[in-house]
Amino acid sequence: MSILKYLLLFLKQVSVQLAISILLALFLGQKIDVYYVSISYTISFCFIEILILMLPIIVFSFILRALINIKNGSLLLLTIIFLGVTCSNLLALTTAYLFGSLTLPYLNIDHTPDFATKFASSVEVLFNFNLPTLISTEKAMVAGVLLGLLINFLSDNNVVKQMVKVITLSLGDKVSYFLTKIFIPLLPLYVFGFCIKLSYDNALVHLFHQYSRVFLLSMSLVICYIFVLYLIASKGKLKLTFTNLKIMLPAGLTGFSTMSSAATMPVTLKCTEDMTKDKNFADLIIPSTANIHMLGDDLTIIMTALTLLSVFGFVAPNLGSFIPFAFAFSIAKLSCVGIPGASVLVVLPVLQNYLGFTPEMVSILATIYILQDSFGTCANVMGNGAFAMIVRRIFKFIEK
Repeated sequence: MSILKYLLLFLKQVSVQLAISILLALFLGQKIDVYYVSISYTISFCFIEILILMLPIIVFSFILRALINIKNGSLLLLTIIFLGVTCSNLLALTTAYLFGSLTLPYLNIDHTPDFATKFASSVEVLFNFNLPTLISTEKAMVAGVLLGLLINFLSDNNVVKQMVKVITLSLGDKVSYFLTKIFIPLLPLYVFGFCIKLSYDNALVHLFHQYSRVFLLSMSLVICYIFVLYLIASKGKLKLTFTNLKIMLPAGLTGFSTMSSAATMPVTLKCTEDMTKDKNFADLIIPSTANIHMLGDDLTIIMTALTLLSVFGFVAPNLGSFIPFAFAFSIAKLSCVGIPGASVLVVLPVLQNYLGFTPEMVSILATIYILQDSFGTCANVMGNGAFAMIVRRIFKFIEK
């Protein structure tokens, strides 16, 4: 009886359910008809439509609640967060550039001009809700920040401040109920739909076959970079580093499955709260940075871009030419929305303007990016957890 009890407790863990969903999808992807794959994918697609519709409300309520509950230093904290995001993105981009410049010449990648045409999918969305976008996530974030800062200028016994606090807490409770009682319990089903499409399309097989050496090199860089980040966040303590990585793993698996930082945000919030032991801080930093702090994208896009420059016979930029590109890249990333493929779409013009990418190169990079987006998003989510811990330490240090 005790064994059964422990087994049930084990199966109730989100990370275990996600792992089962991924393995089951990968196993069934090649064994069932495309129609049933499309049904599963459609369910997941509709679910993300609903989540994206609610995302501005989630971001607004969490940021506003967090700012109102921070007694002092809200403006300082926000300044630290956004300066930290910029510096972190620039550091990741530069690291990928230096690493790629040193290692890629030894791989001897062959030119494959028809690469982008090999990944057409027969899995289609059977229907969708076509839900309207009432307000963008970025505007909701700005509104939450501005209102939170304005409210903080009022005294604690001010009637308006008390009323906004009551409304904000009520809204936050309703959003939290949706996330904990509806979204997270349905998460394995949601993940299954995306993974079974990935399995049916043989996307990973194609990627490994055509791009395996660069892919493995990129993933090695991502793993090492994220590990070092957690080591820094854990004050150099190896045991604590592995503990924090384990806490954040459910969010990373969710990011891998959904390819969406936005869709993963509920799990990221919970894991970050567990690591930092500070719910208000997690509610502020994760919605503020989930769509703009994407270390996985920074590292993998640059590695892919450098590879394509080499494949097509272009000369890679020197460090002096790369820095302006990195700044432009970081600015472009501020307009991302955290859904599959969005990050690469906003930086394609930057690649064309600064690195001279041709339309064919743009098409291939976008294809490769989307194929490895699962791994990039996993790194994005894991990186956001470490970033939250580092920023919290900096803020606490400055406060003292």
